[in-house]
Amino acid sequence: MALHILVLAGGSGTRLWPLSRGARPKHLLSLGPDGQTLLQATVERVAPLADEVHVVTAAEQAEACAVVLHGTSAPVSIIAEPTARGTGPALGLAVHRIARRDPDALIVSVHADHHVDDTEAYRAAVLAVAGWAAATGGLATIGLPPTFPSTALGYIAVGAGEPPDRWVSPPGPAADPVLLAAAAALPAAHADAFVEKPPLDRATAFFEDGDHLWNLGLFAWTAAAFLAELAGADAGLDAKLRDVVDAQAAGDEKGAAQIYASLPAIAVDPLLMEGSASLTVVRAGFGWSDLGSWSDLLAARAGRADDEGNVVDGDVLLIDSRDCLVEAVGGRTVAVLGLEGMVVIDTGDAVLVMPAGASQQVKAVVERLRREGRTELL
Repeated sequence: MALHILVLAGGSGTRLWPLSRGARPKHLLSLGPDGQTLLQATVERVAPLADEVHVVTAAEQAEACAVVLHGTSAPVSIIAEPTARGTGPALGLAVHRIARRDPDALIVSVHADHHVDDTEAYRAAVLAVAGWAAATGGLATIGLPPTFPSTALGYIAVGAGEPPDRWVSPPGPAADPVLLAAAAALPAAHADAFVEKPPLDRATAFFEDGDHLWNLGLFAWTAAAFLAELAGADAGLDAKLRDVVDAQAAGDEKGAAQIYASLPAIAVDPLLMEGSASLTVVRAGFGWSDLGSWSDLLAARAGRADDEGNVVDGDVLLIDSRDCLVEAVGGRTVAVLGLEGMVVIDTGDAVLVMPAGASQQVKAVVERLRREGRTELL
């Protein structure tokens, strides 16, 4: 049994508009430590744990991902999704391809565009979820105790009692006894239910009850368990994915793309995780953000803030302003005077100015531009 880690690097790049675009999605932006892209940072974070690392991305982003990953500390293969169909088909394609040559594979899926504060705690959580997937022969996931009642994230309801199985140390090159001990010590339980982006009153109740965890979208399974769950959930989708892999193996990329384009677009959560009777959730603890908005980025960069709470990049002139995020990456000087709690983003061809509290509404700008046919800005 070998440990494979899938790094999901998809998305259309709209939540951090105008910095992120369709051709320059969030995971390819230099928002990681020391100027790394988020994709680079994620690969470097997980590579020491895995026998193999695979980046799963859209076909049109494959070349850009390969360029970004050139020179990383570990070899990475790229699995290109012919057409965007969501994480369900994308992971199904990846698992089928891995299972063809490694039917006993143990697989962990992580996202390429997340911010993590504590690398060692994150690695312990990855090993923990992999170990539970190996021990139970089922599916496993990681949950984080919510730090505030978010309506932008999904939640996992934690069941009573511990899993009946005993955690096992997963395969892979990570032999650090301290890290393995930390992984073994993380509490785990049966996952009772998933709740997707609840309204504020329910999110507040989840925040207060201690029985609900944030869903990070970080999953683990054996190849056999995933494919069995997939066949049970949607036998037609499973059969078509097998046909896609057969076509790719025969060198028929056009045929594979045609089959893949006919698949439904669905996330892996409703496809498999929410209906699984064998799902273990590991309660982890590390600073984390999905960087789903400009306010998230401001919070993640709090350590870089000046004495007035401002976080800036580029040629920025601040006067009597506080708690602002200013990105001047368009080659111009950006002056900010007398503002508080604002986001100002200048990319040269577009400028975004808004209260940080309105960050979740950036999608309205993107939708307006799309309706007006302003594709050059998307």
